[in-house]
Amino acid sequence: MAPDVILNTGLAFVFITLASLLAARLNFSSIPLLILLGMLVGPYGPVIGTVSLQLITSTESIELLSRLGVLLLLFYLGLEFSAGKLAKAGKNMFKGGTVYVLLNFLRGLGIGWLFFNSWTEALVVAGITGISSSAIITKLLVDLKRAANPETELILGIMVFEDVFIAVYLSVLSGILVPGGFNIGKLLLNILVILAFILSLIVFGKRISGFLGKLFKIKSNEAFSVIIFTLLLMMGVLAEKLHITEAIGALLLGLILAETTHNHRILTSITPMRDLFGAVFFFSFGMAIDYRTFPDVVVMSGIAVLITVAGNIINGFIASWLAGYKKRRATNVAFTIMARGEFSIIIAGLAASAGLNPQLPAFAALYVLALAFISPVLAKNTAFFYNLPGIIHLKTPKPETTP
Repeated sequence: MAPDVILNTGLAFVFITLASLLAARLNFSSIPLLILLGMLVGPYGPVIGTVSLQLITSTESIELLSRLGVLLLLFYLGLEFSAGKLAKAGKNMFKGGTVYVLLNFLRGLGIGWLFFNSWTEALVVAGITGISSSAIITKLLVDLKRAANPETELILGIMVFEDVFIAVYLSVLSGILVPGGFNIGKLLLNILVILAFILSLIVFGKRISGFLGKLFKIKSNEAFSVIIFTLLLMMGVLAEKLHITEAIGALLLGLILAETTHNHRILTSITPMRDLFGAVFFFSFGMAIDYRTFPDVVVMSGIAVLITVAGNIINGFIASWLAGYKKRRATNVAFTIMARGEFSIIIAGLAASAGLNPQLPAFAALYVLALAFISPVLAKNTAFFYNLPGIIHLKTPKPETTP
């Protein structure tokens, strides 16, 4: 029997409200609490005797609100910056972003080989452990009021580089999992299209924003909000057609609209929706995790988490140094880009469906959940870690231009 959509969605918001209130009371990030409650009352919730906590079903309506949450989170982050700022930081961002992605991928290959002694599984683990969660990182930047910080341009750059990497990675992985699925010509064409699209929006962002700025000269707040929301959805559709994640499409749109004179009005319009639907995303994410599969992978996931935290901090400092950041700003980068997300679980599920090790989905789920709890703590306490005795702060190859 299909669930009552209004009742199902209403119950979801009851638990989302509880998680948000508890997080506010504890002065803690709501992300892990939303994920945890989603696990407890979702389709994989516990059944104790005759009492079942499986109160909420994953429906298309919750999935839709969840996807809108990701779009709005990344769109907001783009609005806090601009395509012009990102273009100016292009060279340093390129160096820092590529090195960060490469080092993370190599570390993931090592972890995968250590656990499974197979290069195929190692390639899967590299994807699980190497790609950051754009949604979680964006939420942390917003909660910690760092969205407009200068070092956030490097974090944005890393997200964009990871998206290009995902396109290459998935093409290679599909060729391995599905015989005959790899086509070098198609792969190169996809990469060229993606790069051309991203670079065009960044380089010509000011001209595009000039045209859109004239379009947005509307007195009606209702019409203004509808146009912005429609443009955001269409950008998500276009990005997916070009094999770019819809979230990065939303980020790029935000970078362009940040150049317009309507930036503040857009921020005011979308901020309530960002908070509301963003919370649905994290709750829905938790609903997809089955905690009963955790016991067999506790040790493996724990080791992977420790290696990721240590490796990510080192890689973050190296990337920051190459991008021209040092001291406190480099610490902010290194301790903020820790979280992993839905991409990790999706990759693990695809690999298990293709006949690889069946422990991969459980490993990915526990790994992501642990980092969802750890990353907000690390990101919030960067000042503490920066001031620890014995911490070595790398010098930049050139002075910073920002205070």
